[in-house]
Amino acid sequence: MTSLNYSNQNLQNRSFKGQQLAGADFNGSDLRGCDFAGANLIGTNFQQVKTGQSQRQVNVLFVATIASPIILCGSFILLVEVLTTLLSEPVLNFLFGALPLLLFLAEIFLRDSLIVQFPILSNIFSMGAIATLFLAMLLLTFWFMMIGFSSFSSSPTQGCFFLLLMSVSGIVSFRILQWLRQLIQSHPGTSFRKANLTDTDFSHSLVQNTDFSFAILTGACVFAWKIPTHNKFINIDCKYLYLKPEQQGRQPVEGNLCLAELAQILSQLGNG
Repeated sequence: MTSLNYSNQNLQNRSFKGQQLAGADFNGSDLRGCDFAGANLIGTNFQQVKTGQSQRQVNVLFVATIASPIILCGSFILLVEVLTTLLSEPVLNFLFGALPLLLFLAEIFLRDSLIVQFPILSNIFSMGAIATLFLAMLLLTFWFMMIGFSSFSSSPTQGCFFLLLMSVSGIVSFRILQWLRQLIQSHPGTSFRKANLTDTDFSHSLVQNTDFSFAILTGACVFAWKIPTHNKFINIDCKYLYLKPEQQGRQPVEGNLCLAELAQILSQLGNG
């Protein structure tokens, strides 16, 4: 079992995706940015761990946010040029004729990877679209400002009107910036997506920006489990939890948790 001893280590950004880690010991380790997607973690010790976004992930998100407007605009211009070049009847006939075959091949070879990567890709595209919108509104604000100041000498009324538009545009830009910042802050760091967390022990752990979507949490011990912000518990399988140390304080005492009871327990832990 020495190979499964990961206690008191800095394991940021490590990938344990799909690994067999039943009974492993991660006690006291820093798991920010780790990927446990699809891993077998039955009976694993996660006491006093820290999960969430790593600094590397934050930096990547920041760079992606800055670069995405340039990439999106460049891709759009390139697409227009390609379509204009290929807008001929023989090429179009070929593309429409080959389209069913291309879609069939894509469905065979890319289906699994697209399903797995869809949440990540959707988040990245969302941030890219919002970043592009922010850049557009910021340029519009500066344009209103330049027109407003240049119009004062000839028409003070027109200048005031454009400065008013600049103020409105600036407020909208600030709201979009806040929206973008919230998306970055809420982006998952540690991933337990589709992992088997049966009988795991998360006592005294700090869990934030963590994705538990489609994971199995039945029998997990969540004593003094701090889950302050930005965790995802989408379609998790959890029949019961332990709220006290050493597999004590079963909730519910008998039977299985319903969705409402599970949501209430998670909400109480988040507010605790």
